[in-house]
Amino acid sequence: MADSRNLALHATLPERYARVDVLASTIDHRGRLLALLVDPAQDGAAILPWCRRGPWEPPIPLFDATVVICDGDDEHQIPLHGLDQWFSKIDALGDGVILGAARIPAANTQQPHDRSAPAHETNLTRNIVAFDGDGTRAGAFYAGDGIGQLLTDPGGKIWISYFDEATYRCAMPDGTWSVSFMVGLARWNDPDGTPWFAYNDTGNVVEWCDCYALNVGQALVHACPYTKFLLVEVDASGVRSITPNPITGCSGLAVSDSALAFLDQYRRNDTPVWTIRKARGQDGVVTETGTEILALPGGRPPAGWARGKIGRDANLWLHEDGNPRQWYRYEIDC
Repeated sequence: MADSRNLALHATLPERYARVDVLASTIDHRGRLLALLVDPAQDGAAILPWCRRGPWEPPIPLFDATVVICDGDDEHQIPLHGLDQWFSKIDALGDGVILGAARIPAANTQQPHDRSAPAHETNLTRNIVAFDGDGTRAGAFYAGDGIGQLLTDPGGKIWISYFDEATYRCAMPDGTWSVSFMVGLARWNDPDGTPWFAYNDTGNVVEWCDCYALNVGQALVHACPYTKFLLVEVDASGVRSITPNPITGCSGLAVSDSALAFLDQYRRNDTPVWTIRKARGQDGVVTETGTEILALPGGRPPAGWARGKIGRDANLWLHEDGNPRQWYRYEIDC
């Protein structure tokens, strides 16, 4: 029989921001709530309808936004001006923030082997943009289309996972383009985008069709990519280990030494059920050890699917679908 466990309420966006829209929110490596907020009625035009049209629509009008960083009772605002993309990803970087647009214009995502357009004639969208603590632009780079998660680590490295529709274009020495698929997971060392390292070069051992679960810790990064859900452990030098994993289909991950916690979700009687499948990773083997049914504080069952799924070492932060203003925390109990 599965155990039950109530999640802890970790952070809530203050009520005074109730009238503005949340384009993106996250919990950073210091445990702070970050949110990208926009007034939907600024300049008399609704911003979100434009943003939600998708990457193949005409460019959205320039708009202003505010980043709010909440650390307990402490709060810091960063004003941002002239944004031109639907930034749905956010994290801390230094004393500022970094934003990511998950989808980019179709002109940046041509089909494979289509080299008809010379590289110098295509201006790739810089869909990752960094700002310092005063809101001044500090760097930007093209990161490809189909971003799943954007997380930074304490050292300032930028980690990006991709879902199964991802593409990444590279200029070839002859001036034409090469288009890559199944990017999986990549790391950038600075907000200018150079150098970068892709982790899909693992031969036929790992299939990086979709990086389902990602945990960016203080020193190590763990990922469980689709289709085989192998547990891939990464450090600053590259891939440390690749471990067979019998727990498949899980979309969130917490790690504490050998203890593992995988987020799994399913529907029971039309109601979403959040579960943690507990495991141990030892001697090159992942062994499942139990299951926990998750509830929200007070024992309330979730009203929607778990979103966010920010894994950082032993912690996994989640929010309910449709409510990125309130985050809950699961922590591995070894």
